[in-house]
Amino acid sequence: MKKWGIAFLASLVVLVLAACNDSAVPTKGSENNSELTLEEVYQKALERQNELESVSAIVDMEQEMSFGSGEEAIEINSKSDMKMDMITKPLSVYMEGTIGTGDQEAAEELNMNLKMYMTEDGLYMHDGLEAYWTKLPTDDFDAILVQTAGQVNAAEQLEQMKEFISDFKFEQTDSSFILKLDTSSEKFNEFMLGQLNLNEMLATEETQQLLQDTKFEKVGYEITINKETFDITEMVNNINFTMNIEGESISTISNSKISFNNFNGVEEITIPQEVIDTAQEIEY
Repeated sequence: MKKWGIAFLASLVVLVLAACNDSAVPTKGSENNSELTLEEVYQKALERQNELESVSAIVDMEQEMSFGSGEEAIEINSKSDMKMDMITKPLSVYMEGTIGTGDQEAAEELNMNLKMYMTEDGLYMHDGLEAYWTKLPTDDFDAILVQTAGQVNAAEQLEQMKEFISDFKFEQTDSSFILKLDTSSEKFNEFMLGQLNLNEMLATEETQQLLQDTKFEKVGYEITINKETFDITEMVNNINFTMNIEGESISTISNSKISFNNFNGVEEITIPQEVIDTAQEIEY
């Protein structure tokens, strides 16, 4: 569970963009309309992204997971509220917040406080249920660092999303460009599986089989870009997927919103020496 928890936290760092050649459709009531095409907007956003040295974000995520049927049906809900600071070079991340979980039979929701540091010195996490910090083993950390660095690379994301260019809708308000994608295609299912392919971090036959038995039934993206600065200010992601584990079907609905702010305002992320000195390495 520790490894999955760390993978979840690392995945919140991901930024996604896409491009096409149509100009944005104005939303009702908007007056400050731009004739820029999505391709042009993307290029400007990409240039801005490459200049970005740091950013902060507020992450809200809700998830509903259900499995079983009849009297044996179980539904588990979780909600996370996180704050994140990130420096791009060298990649450094600090996150803190809460994750709440509960099921239909629980008298009250279980809330857990989380903190995480990720720098070149390692990945350290405190989950509030234990009185000490934990450290990810070096081999696993190296894999996460490489993967996360690739995911926050906007140019790499564009290359991966090229085949879905025609599926995006492009809109604009007075202050923002909005990119939207809603799909359930088999092609996108394969793409999402590729994004979740954590070979380096979770290189087991069981994990690979789990990914192969996962189907994305609905995927929705909404990405908001500031018209003046071309910063990504918000990303909304709604995903419905089903996975089969030992013959049991588990359905998950995941909705998340990431609001970005404080562009180039994060000066330094340093792991406190006390955390480094007292952390216990995770054992699986």
